[in-house]
Amino acid sequence: MEAILGAALFGMLATALAGAWLYGEESQVIVGNRARALYSSDEGLEAARNIRDSGWSNLTAGEHGLATTTNQWNLSGTSSSIDIFNQHLSIALVDTKRKTVTSTVTWQQNMLRSGTVDLVTRLTNWRARGGGGGGGMLVFGNGGVATDTIRYRTIDSSGTWSALATTADVDTGSTNKALRAVRIYVNPIRNEKIIISRHYASVGTSQTIYAQVYNGDTSSWGNVNTLSSWSASTYLDVQNFDGFYLQNGDFVAVYSDNSTIPKMKVWNGSTWSAQVSMQNIGGIPNYIVANVRPGTSEAMVVFFDAQRDTNSEYYDGAGYTTADWTLHTEHSATAPVVTKRMVDFAWNGSDTTKGLLVFSNNANDRSTRYKVWIADGSGAGSWTTADNGANQGGSGTRLGVLRALGQPNATNFLDCSQNTIPQVICYRHDTLNIHTNPANQIVAATTDAGIQKAFDFAYELANASYAIVVYSDATSIPKLKLYNLSTNAFDVSAMSIGALTGSLKTVRTISKPFSDDIMILLGDAGNMMYSIVWDGTNHTTYATPAGYNLINHGSLGSAVEDYWYDFAWDLL
Repeated sequence: MEAILGAALFGMLATALAGAWLYGEESQVIVGNRARALYSSDEGLEAARNIRDSGWSNLTAGEHGLATTTNQWNLSGTSSSIDIFNQHLSIALVDTKRKTVTSTVTWQQNMLRSGTVDLVTRLTNWRARGGGGGGGMLVFGNGGVATDTIRYRTIDSSGTWSALATTADVDTGSTNKALRAVRIYVNPIRNEKIIISRHYASVGTSQTIYAQVYNGDTSSWGNVNTLSSWSASTYLDVQNFDGFYLQNGDFVAVYSDNSTIPKMKVWNGSTWSAQVSMQNIGGIPNYIVANVRPGTSEAMVVFFDAQRDTNSEYYDGAGYTTADWTLHTEHSATAPVVTKRMVDFAWNGSDTTKGLLVFSNNANDRSTRYKVWIADGSGAGSWTTADNGANQGGSGTRLGVLRALGQPNATNFLDCSQNTIPQVICYRHDTLNIHTNPANQIVAATTDAGIQKAFDFAYELANASYAIVVYSDATSIPKLKLYNLSTNAFDVSAMSIGALTGSLKTVRTISKPFSDDIMILLGDAGNMMYSIVWDGTNHTTYATPAGYNLINHGSLGSAVEDYWYDFAWDLL
């Protein structure tokens, strides 16, 4: 009896242990498969965004599967299979500008039950909303070094500029804070704009960074927020702030408070959040470049600091805490000078998981350095090894201001530098971190020798076949060259753009969404600021309407080295 009872108990125990082991194994498999299904469902939404960006009409209503052709997502059938998973997209029309996309993944968990994961998003026809007949807003300083006043004016769809107006007063108790730098950002889902501005008070030597909000529904400015303030009379010609809008309409401002720890604040449409620390980069930021990854709430922020270091942090889009920022290994510990913008980062328009970093890593650097960021789709990613460009001149040449921009319809980037010869030289780079030399790549054999960026470039976005580079040749007549994306070649001869009062010092170019038009802003040696619009259809600048022709907007900018002006096209 004892033997029988013992055997029975042993059998029961063995059966229980085996069952527990099998249950644990099954649970691990179920958890693992669910994680894979979530990733696959998120991939479906990414594919829908990619299809939307290739053409709004391609995102047809109904039930669809997914396939890829020449590295481009497309809808195929009513469902698609990946290993044990079945995936399909359900696309529903909301209105002419919006569609709801549901990405569903199903799989068989075991003999008795199946698993399902659904992720939903709403996509907008951002090209039609921004490009059709939209206008835009220009912001600029027009008080020299004496006042903190920020001016603005709008341009409508007919090419007519509004009367000059004033934004909110950043400091009602002082008028001595001259505008030294300003950027304007456009909300993709609300009728709203935000500007960030940095001001310097010569009395008291205080520097202050402010943000304020424009409500497009009421045509009014407000919600002024002091982001940071400190006392210093150095590094007045830098841009130590930037920002970006997330998919949910929240705006993230990234800025320096003159410490080695960058800060952020969030505008949620009604209030500004408390200040949040990012990761410590080891130096005080002089230049900050922040770019949200297209179609996501992830963002890359790169820094060039007062120790001539290049650093980067990645934002995972999950929340608004320090832990949502990941600091990367320092890219470079030195560069030729600290006073120039020797860093830039841009996402690719075709493969939105890839972004290009351009930087310098040597005090005697004559060549641009490159790294490509590869996002993993889950709030993280990795950098490729560095690629070095060719030397741009003899041993006395030094690298200068850098600029990069992702091609909208192919896996390439365009990047240019303004070296100390001084010249403007451009390169093409791909997402595999390989650079090539365009034909006629020395765009400007002679340009302005200052610390400021005396060139800029932008793509025509509708056909995405050309880009323009606008630059100074150290005269009062701005020059422009066309870049052909298919032949990888710049024009041999330059086109002249009107005539300014003084020598051209700074340039900004802003592509109009879903259009081949490009706004060109020009600052001259007399601190005057002009605008003119590029007609991408006819490959010339507009003569009419009058608002698209060369116009002098202001004559009291703060300094020839500064970007005390900016422009943004409307998205709504």
